[in-house]
Amino acid sequence: MSDGTFASPALPWSDSFSVGIEALDSDHRALVGLINEVCGHARAGRRERAVETLGPLCALAEAHFDREEAVLRDLSGYRQLAAHAGEHRNRLKQLVALRQRFESTTDAAAADRICDDLVHWFVRQSIGHDAEIKSHLDDRGTRFSPLGGSRT
Repeated sequence: MSDGTFASPALPWSDSFSVGIEALDSDHRALVGLINEVCGHARAGRRERAVETLGPLCALAEAHFDREEAVLRDLSGYRQLAAHAGEHRNRLKQLVALRQRFESTTDAAAADRICDDLVHWFVRQSIGHDAEIKSHLDDRGTRFSPLGGSRT
């Protein structure tokens, strides 16, 4: 499709990707959108467009991690910031490595592999790693509703 949307997204949005803080959830939605855009282009044989889209994906991931760490610094009682930030650096390195591997290969299976790897990378980050944030906010009763209002 020429409008940037694709009939069957590699990664459909799920509310489980939400942490309840609109700025972070907005980033998560944008990351999912870019992952789907990369996959749509790659699977449609538009490798160059897929490679071009990986740049904004990496940039958004880095900005998101910085934003998330700033939010976590402001949360009283969140004791896992150093570990969380370290995991962010590892996740960003993994994403950059995925990008470099895709850019350097012309393997016919590369499109499916990059999509599978990007989906796994995101799901592990948003559901696995960010579960700590959700738990901390839930414990404090400060998690926000998807509509932006406080749940408390």
